[in-house]
Amino acid sequence: MLALLLLYMAWAVWLGALVFFSFVIAPTVHQVFDRPEAARLLGRLFPRYYLFGVGCGAVAIGAALRVHNDLRLTAPLVVATVLSLYARQVLTPALEQARAADDDGRFARLHVSSVRLNLVALAALVLAGTVLIGL
Repeated sequence: MLALLLLYMAWAVWLGALVFFSFVIAPTVHQVFDRPEAARLLGRLFPRYYLFGVGCGAVAIGAALRVHNDLRLTAPLVVATVLSLYARQVLTPALEQARAADDDGRFARLHVSSVRLNLVALAALVLAGTVLIGL
């Protein structure tokens, strides 16, 4: 019973954080601050945001394996967790390097990759949610 509660909580909190950060926080930061300040603030927030996703993913995966060892549930959770880890360890530092070097073209390409990565993670969490509804 505790594992099921942890699974639902980790999934719901993670999904909520992803949606809130992507569709409320990041756009608001860009509206309120000029580009360099927004980039500096988001550069500080993104590593923590992605680490939060990795933590929620680890809890959700562990609980999912205990409650309902089903690839339809664990696979999307693993995908979203790996994407969060990649974004934190590889993509975010690359974005910071491009920003520091004033390489706007590289920054723009990496930013598009970041947005796509977040959308895939969102889709994976929604897919996991469809499985959770059936539990």
